[in-house]
Amino acid sequence: MRRALLAVTGLAAGTTLLISLKSAPGASRLPDDLAADLAAERATGRSATPVAPTSPVPPKTRAPGGGGATTPKPGPAPQVGGPILGTAVLTPYGYVRVSIKVSGNRLTDVTAVQLPDSEARSERLSARAGPILRQSALAAQSADIDTVSGATFTSEAYAESLQSALDKAKLG
Repeated sequence: MRRALLAVTGLAAGTTLLISLKSAPGASRLPDDLAADLAAERATGRSATPVAPTSPVPPKTRAPGGGGATTPKPGPAPQVGGPILGTAVLTPYGYVRVSIKVSGNRLTDVTAVQLPDSEARSERLSARAGPILRQSALAAQSADIDTVSGATFTSEAYAESLQSALDKAKLG
C-alpha cells in the first residue's frame, strides 16, 4: 500500500513538473518524442531509451590451483547506435540534456538536445558553450570535460547529462 502511494505521488509530481515546464513562459521546448521519453522516465524512474540486449555473462570462476583469486567476469556489451538520451539536468537558467551515439566502445557523436535559452544572455552563452563542450566530450571520450568560462552551470549540467547517457550505453 505504501509503495503504491509513493508511486502515485511520484507520478503526480512528475506530471505537474512536466506540465509546468511546458507551460512556463520562455521555457525551452523539447521535441514531442523527447518530451514523451522524459515524462516516461520521470513517471517510472526507468529510461525510456531502448537498451540493446546483452549476452548472458558467465559467473566468476576460481583460478586454477585453488587460490583465492577469481577471474573477472566481463561486463555487458556496450549499446551501439543511438541516439541515447542523457538525463535532463536543471540549472538556474534552464534544462540541459544531451544525446549520444556510440559505435563499439567509442563515443561517435554528442548532441545538445536542450540548453538554457530562457534569456538572451543564456541563449548566447549556450550557443558559445555548446560546441566547445561537444568537442571536449568527443576528444575526452568521457564526461570528464573542462568547464567553459562564463557557463559553469551549463558545463556542469552538460557533463552530468553526458555521464548518464554514457552509463546507459555502458561506456561510463
